[in-house]
Amino acid sequence: MTTKKPSTAEEEYIAREEAQRAELRRIEQEQAREEAEKRARMGTCPRGCATKLIEEPYQDFHIDRCPTCGGVWLDPGELEHVATDNATVVRSFFNFLSKKA
Repeated sequence: MTTKKPSTAEEEYIAREEAQRAELRRIEQEQAREEAEKRARMGTCPRGCATKLIEEPYQDFHIDRCPTCGGVWLDPGELEHVATDNATVVRSFFNFLSKKA
């Protein structure tokens, strides 16, 4: 009984499939690593201080402040909430920020 060797085309197909699976695994691992890093940075200063942000009340919402660099971070929609047509509100907000820096 003789054993037939797979054809070159079959070997190439198998090699391509294995390479695609390996690339998919690499991409999935990279995505998992990036997601883990993102979760680890949640709540820390975006400037890179690696300091946990402190929530401070301002009017009827909270702002995030870095105790290390004094940076102030607003969540989506908070700037629009502050920047109303009332210039006094905007001025008082920026005064609030400048006192803490």
